[in-house]
Amino acid sequence: MPRPSQLPAPRQALRRRVRLTARHLILIRPLLLPLTVFVILLAPLHNVARAAEPPDNIAEALNTAAQYCRDSDGQPNTEAVLSTEDINKDGGEDWIADYSKLKCEGSVNPMCGSGGCALEIYFWDGAASWDLVFEDLVRKFSFGKKAGKPLMTVITSGDPCNKSSAETCTYKYLLESDTVVPVE
Repeated sequence: MPRPSQLPAPRQALRRRVRLTARHLILIRPLLLPLTVFVILLAPLHNVARAAEPPDNIAEALNTAAQYCRDSDGQPNTEAVLSTEDINKDGGEDWIADYSKLKCEGSVNPMCGSGGCALEIYFWDGAASWDLVFEDLVRKFSFGKKAGKPLMTVITSGDPCNKSSAETCTYKYLLESDTVVPVE
């Protein structure tokens, strides 16, 4: 085999790069395991943030909201509106359309008003479609449990419970497999 000084110029450069890479690998090796673990732990979060394509009825509702924004001379960004989660714990992903997250650059969010923003909940029907089971203007919402059963708490303006709109109403709903049942 020829000595390095006898190799053609491109091969000498390659050999130097390989040698340099091997030296760096010794320095990098202790970082590989923690980096691999970090990537593996973040992979599920990436999947949560990027849900699958929405079913036709949900995509249509989202497109309608985007059109309302365009009709008011805005530029819609709907990326953060939809999320999926098995909120009723029936084993299927349910869709949450939180229109407070609709961005309408150049205009106001057409899905929000003084009473709050539109919230739509779609439950998986166990086959191949999702049914709209909740739709209201809300100021805030959260999911939890009551006696071990899935629960949604919604805060609205005071109007629905005969208070001033500056005040709030709190409603709780049990999340059954195919419906939302008011509690209290």
